[in-house]
Amino acid sequence: MYLSVGSNAASKRLWKSGRSFLTLCATPIQHKTEETQGSLNTAKDHKCSAENTVQHKMNSSPCASQRMLQLKLNELDREYRTLQENYKRVLAHAEDTNRRVRKSVEDARIYGIHSFCKDILAVADLLENTTQEVTEMEQTDANPAMKNLHEGLCLINEKLCNIFAKYGLEKMSSIGVKYNSAEHEIILRVPSVEALPGTVVKIEQEGYKLHGRILRTAQVGLAIEAQPHLRKGRNGS
Repeated sequence: MYLSVGSNAASKRLWKSGRSFLTLCATPIQHKTEETQGSLNTAKDHKCSAENTVQHKMNSSPCASQRMLQLKLNELDREYRTLQENYKRVLAHAEDTNRRVRKSVEDARIYGIHSFCKDILAVADLLENTTQEVTEMEQTDANPAMKNLHEGLCLINEKLCNIFAKYGLEKMSSIGVKYNSAEHEIILRVPSVEALPGTVVKIEQEGYKLHGRILRTAQVGLAIEAQPHLRKGRNGS
């Protein structure tokens, strides 16, 4: 009986002690829980702040995107203009090159016989001189053979002139024209009371042009003013 009562009393004391222990242990746990809750609330506040920031950026992003697109568009427009200018320069250079090539080809076609023409002019000069000599001989000699030779040389000379004209080779015919340093080479000076000073009165070797370009200059005699006594003698005669 005694033991039973003592046991009950001990049990009550033990229960009270356990309750007090649990109370003491629950206090730090409660504090920890409160701290954890505070951290959670702080994290929640940070999350809300971050969400608000993101939302603000999302709300402002259309303007930023438009600015970026406009900058990109400006950059592409500059690149397009640069490429367009480069293309125009390249195109102009190509056209200029093609024009020079076409001109070179055309010049080669027209003036490719330049050397040949200069060589053939020696034959033309010889034929012309021979024809003149035969003409003079024919005038002093009535020999039929000389007449036939003269006619034959004249026909050859005419045929040669036709061939020259076909390929753009022509005589300058400098008699009576004013001296031109690009076309004439002065061989001698001839006093004259009839021709104006500075005009061509004599031809030692006729000049030629090939398609309007000087192939050979003419060797000429240039008129100068006659001496006074020659002018008086001319006027008196």
